[in-house]
Amino acid sequence: MKKRLLSLLTLIFSFVSFQNLDARQLHATLDFSLGAPQGAFSNEIERLGAGLNISGGYQFRESPFMIGLDLGFSNFGSDSRDEPLSTTIPNLRVQVENSYNLAIGNLFLRFVAPEMAVKPYLDALVGFNYFYTETTIRERGFGSAEPVLRDTNFEDIALNYGFGSGVMINVYRRGNRDEGNNAHNVNSAYVNIGARYLFGNEAEYLKKGSITRENGEVSFDVQRSKTDLLYFKLGVGIAF
Repeated sequence: MKKRLLSLLTLIFSFVSFQNLDARQLHATLDFSLGAPQGAFSNEIERLGAGLNISGGYQFRESPFMIGLDLGFSNFGSDSRDEPLSTTIPNLRVQVENSYNLAIGNLFLRFVAPEMAVKPYLDALVGFNYFYTETTIRERGFGSAEPVLRDTNFEDIALNYGFGSGVMINVYRRGNRDEGNNAHNVNSAYVNIGARYLFGNEAEYLKKGSITRENGEVSFDVQRSKTDLLYFKLGVGIAF
């Protein structure tokens, strides 16, 4: 799924280049994000999810409208335990770690205020929430960061839609945009501050503590609810 999302982003930017669009209208942003479950979702997951978002957009020439794609990842907790590698070798133990994750992909239409040092914007979004739980086996002991085995053992997907707002605070601007051949140079840089509310359809997912092991058997305590999410973004962006 993550490879498909990256392929889609590459395809969109390839299409933009093929159409010979004005490169000075392209935007790219990297944000740190905090996601707060809402409604029935918050009854199941009572914690914030932390992660990263990357987005790219094209603002139509001499227009306040921008279209783009936003991809995000959030982690809503993890747990770990020590287990024997196998029942036949009980004295060889490893660390088993479960990570409860959410990937979000959204197409957005953005209305951006006219050119100024601080530019407010409004977003309309549609996309999906992809829940997946990943189990990783690591060697025990200090410095055992490298995983031995990794597997996604539970996943589900739900459509979402929503709205958002924010501001782009300019911190750098090229003196003369039309001076020389600057099609591939950074025209401006800005700090991005934003918030979004996404209405998510029902999905099944696991949360911290959902995976238990008893008498040699592993069981999943699966949750199901709507997946509304309010999340906040802080990051940096550049325009070409």
